[in-house]
Amino acid sequence: MNRTGRILLLLLLIAPAVACHHAGTAPPGWVGEPVSAPDTTDLTNPSQGNGPPNIGTLQVVICYGKVLSNHTALRLTTPDQTTLFWDPGGTYKHDDPAYARRHDVLTENAPSIEQWWRYRRDGCREPVMEVYRWSIDTEQAKRIHRILTEYADPADPTQTFEPDAGGLQCCKRVSELLMRFADGRPTVTKKYFWPHELGEHLWGQQPDDVTVYRADGPTTAYRYQRASTVTE
Repeated sequence: MNRTGRILLLLLLIAPAVACHHAGTAPPGWVGEPVSAPDTTDLTNPSQGNGPPNIGTLQVVICYGKVLSNHTALRLTTPDQTTLFWDPGGTYKHDDPAYARRHDVLTENAPSIEQWWRYRRDGCREPVMEVYRWSIDTEQAKRIHRILTEYADPADPTQTFEPDAGGLQCCKRVSELLMRFADGRPTVTKKYFWPHELGEHLWGQQPDDVTVYRADGPTTAYRYQRASTVTE
């Protein structure tokens, strides 16, 4: 059996153990409310990362299949710079010259969260997607922007980072970036293989909000905030 076959067999063997992952279920202490359907959501909504001009936004995206969690991606908005969408190991718009890619990072025409959800829902047939959002200061956003486009930390050029990812490495690479360079927004202390395990951890990392998209029946989205934040 070749390496690909062994990987597929391994996934089949462990699928029952992860089939009951939380897939968009908020932990206690979070309050959700429905938001506009993704196809009609106003792209100025804060969940899209289009916040105040002096604030950056970091969004971590966890995508779920019917049995396993499938993919992890990252979206970064930075004041006065292009929005980046990091699709590690993915092929979104890979052959479309309008969507410039630098390694696995889309540097032009980065998709909105809604566009990405339509792609995962319709193109990948995925039923659930979670989007964790943090507001970050401008300097931190610029730092991560440079790391993803120039492959080194401007604060310490000896600290390099390669944004390309091989097969089944998307979550490992995103969690590595967060572990090394997120500066506590969020805090990640290890590399995760399964996207749903990273997602379970991120609920506890004080995201500004978490938006969950579902494709079962009429497409709906719920935005969750911590109960203490809602009542303040």
